[in-house]
Amino acid sequence: MTPVCDPCPQERVHALQYQTLCDSLDEVKGRVARLEATLARGVLLLVANLAGMLLTLAREFLDRA
Repeated sequence: MTPVCDPCPQERVHALQYQTLCDSLDEVKGRVARLEATLARGVLLLVANLAGMLLTLAREFLDRA
């Protein structure tokens, strides 16, 4: 049979620090997710602008020919 240990005097402090760390990590995860979404939108806008420029250049080239 395993003997019952007395709880560590710092156990409550460690539990609170652990919970605070978990909360901070959740906040960082949320920020990273928002940053990824913003970057994805930015990349899509850049690709759309590039496609528009290519179409415009192609039209000009075909009009000259």
